[in-house]
Amino acid sequence: MSRHLTTPRRHAALTVALAATFALATAPAGTTAVLGATPATTASGTTGAASPVSVTTATTTTATTTTATTTATAATDDVAPAALPGNVLFSPDLGQHPNGTAGYPRAVRLDHDQSANQTMLATFARGGTGSPTALPVYRSTNGGQSWSAVSTITSNTPGWDLEAPTLYEVPRTVNGLAAGDVLAAGTAWQVGDYSTQKVEVFRSTDRGATWQYLSNCTQTSGQPDTWGHGIWEPVFLVTEDDRLACFISDERPANTPTNNQVIGHYTSSDGGRTWSSSMTVDVSFPADNLRRPGMQTFTALPDGDHLMAYEMCRDATDPDHACEVYVKRSANGYDWGAAGDAGTLVRTADARELLHTPYISWVPGGGPNGTVLLSGQRVVAGPTGNKAVLAESGTVLFANTSLGNGAWTEAATPVTVNPTGGYATGVPSCPGYSTPAIPREDGTSYLYLAATWLGTGNQCEVRFGIGSLPGPTGPVGAPGGKCLDVDTNTAVNGNAAQLWTCGVATGQTWSMGADGTVRAFGRCLDVDANGTANFTKVQLWECNGSGAQQWDARADGSLYNPQSGRCLDVPQGNTADGTDLQIYDCNGLWTQVWSVPQ
Repeated sequence: MSRHLTTPRRHAALTVALAATFALATAPAGTTAVLGATPATTASGTTGAASPVSVTTATTTTATTTTATTTATAATDDVAPAALPGNVLFSPDLGQHPNGTAGYPRAVRLDHDQSANQTMLATFARGGTGSPTALPVYRSTNGGQSWSAVSTITSNTPGWDLEAPTLYEVPRTVNGLAAGDVLAAGTAWQVGDYSTQKVEVFRSTDRGATWQYLSNCTQTSGQPDTWGHGIWEPVFLVTEDDRLACFISDERPANTPTNNQVIGHYTSSDGGRTWSSSMTVDVSFPADNLRRPGMQTFTALPDGDHLMAYEMCRDATDPDHACEVYVKRSANGYDWGAAGDAGTLVRTADARELLHTPYISWVPGGGPNGTVLLSGQRVVAGPTGNKAVLAESGTVLFANTSLGNGAWTEAATPVTVNPTGGYATGVPSCPGYSTPAIPREDGTSYLYLAATWLGTGNQCEVRFGIGSLPGPTGPVGAPGGKCLDVDTNTAVNGNAAQLWTCGVATGQTWSMGADGTVRAFGRCLDVDANGTANFTKVQLWECNGSGAQQWDARADGSLYNPQSGRCLDVPQGNTADGTDLQIYDCNGLWTQVWSVPQ
């Protein structure tokens, strides 16, 4: 939210961005979005005509249907192709509403709806229509593969905007709430008027079809009409002592000499009808008034703990070079330890980090402890104040199979965000702004929602896709005691697959996909130009479903490419660092023996 901006220029830029992103109107009933087919098999390094991605809208008053279809166009090895970026849940009609936009998506899986269906709800902020911001609610009964609009949540205060939504299913019956009740909330205000705000709370007892206003988790009034005392980004959690907690990012300390923004929570013992008069502060740094924690999200872990992810922005610092992601742990959901304990900075083994707007979730598959998934707006490297944006931004999230402890790895997302959002003048901030990954019932896949740029202004649409957990992940041992490595350790199409001394580089961290792919940076080990001849080079390339990206790890240690009938090979037995790899007739020699993650 507007917490990112520290100067009048940045403040104005983000205020305009948020007004455009979140000033929403009602979604038409009966709107249906359908998951498209996967891209057609194509040559390596190219994107051929993709199977249509359809979005069908059935208008209940006229029973008419319209279908929008997109087709990818071919690209050469010299130009990175535009990846199929997911399927459209909602895209504004810019002909009718030139300032239309959508963003800040949220979703929840309903485990207590007493239905055999795989029910999920999704919402987002939809705006630029000239009407107050509102939150359209969509329902899926097949695990996020298709969606229908079922309702719209508007502010309880007439004429006000409602933005930055959250959705939460009550996991067990507590005082005032039944298991399966769905809660929603957002910041209500007249966008641009900072004098008065409310965090409005709503309840649905019919799977999102209707909503009842319950209360304000907190509110402000009589404040100066200036930026710096907002209440943002509500999130719910039922604590281990059966209270309902409403977490917010709170700017109200910004006008004191000790702090800029804090993360804290209010509690309710009557199902959200009334709230504690004071806020418990969970993350705060009074000794450093430039630190600015916010954008908190939560997941429950199988060991009973709760894990919070949040961004640590920093005032007086360019927001494109700050806002690293941290995680912090609680045993009960309400006691997060010392407020000044930041927790743990999220990093890969080679110091890649997520930047901005994290969303954390836990999926049961992937190992004995399941897999923690964590998204962010960008992937970066470097110190605060001097970040380099990395090429895999917008195509990966982070994964961890140790309950959030230790190093994280990268995994491909089913929705591509390109460009990713930024905060410089003239750069759209809405793309990839807070992208949730919601576990599906099978325990190994997830729904992914992301805002992607419409190509004009700071305007986005919302896309969705179904992602799968990465397979066994780790280094691929290579001949000569070396490792399979991506040249330059960057996620750039065409980077050579090579030998290199084993280390901790993400370019040496490979996952074995159930689809027959071998992936690093979320991209695929690929035979150049779909070649099948001996000596054809092997490279990293955007995954496209082609035979050039299929590999069979055989019992003799070879990596066999069925399309070519050849094996991954070290040319002439040269095991020096930087040796580019090739395909060659399978021969059982040591130059074709690889040790893959199990």
